[in-house]
Amino acid sequence: MRLDLLAEQVSAPVTAWGPRAVLTVVVLVIVGLGLWGMRSGWAGRRARQQAVPAPAAPPTRPPAGEPVAGQYVATTTAGDLLDRIVAHDLGNRGRAELRSDESGVLITRVGEPSLWIPRDRLVEVRLGSGQAQRAFERGGLILLTWRLGDLLVDTGFRADDPERHVSAARQLSLLAPHPGGAR
Repeated sequence: MRLDLLAEQVSAPVTAWGPRAVLTVVVLVIVGLGLWGMRSGWAGRRARQQAVPAPAAPPTRPPAGEPVAGQYVATTTAGDLLDRIVAHDLGNRGRAELRSDESGVLITRVGEPSLWIPRDRLVEVRLGSGQAQRAFERGGLILLTWRLGDLLVDTGFRADDPERHVSAARQLSLLAPHPGGAR
C-alpha cells in the first residue's frame, strides 16, 4: 500500500448547499408543527376540563405514615386509564413521595402541587399494570380510586422499592371502605 496515495486523498467539496438547506428547513418545520400540535392538544384538554374541581388543600401537618418514594404517574377518569386529567396539574408525571394515615393520603410531588386525598373521598385501592400511556408489570402500579368533587378519578403511584410498593398498597387498601378492592 502506498502512503503517498493516502496523503493525497481529500474530501470532495460540498456543492449542493441549496437542497441541503431546504431539507433542513423542512425537517425543522415538521418538528415545530409536531411540538405545536402537542401543545395545542394539551391546552385543549385543559380547556375542556375547566369544570373539574380543584383537589382539597393538603393538611398543614403531613400524615404520620412512613414516606414511600416513587413516581406519581397521573390522575385519570376512573375506569378510563387513558383519559388523563390535566386540570390543576394532575396530569404531570414525576417524582413523588406518598404518605398515609387514618386521615388520608398525601402525595408530595417534585415541582408540582401536593395532592391530598382525604380518607372520606377514597373509594378503592387496587394494583394495576398501566395508566396514561405508561405500562408496568402486573401489579406494578397502585391505583387509588377517589372522588374529586362529583367526579370519580384514579390516581396512579409506583414505589421505587418493590417491597415498599407491596406494603404501601396493603396499608392503603385498609383505608378504603372496600379493603382489597371489592366493591
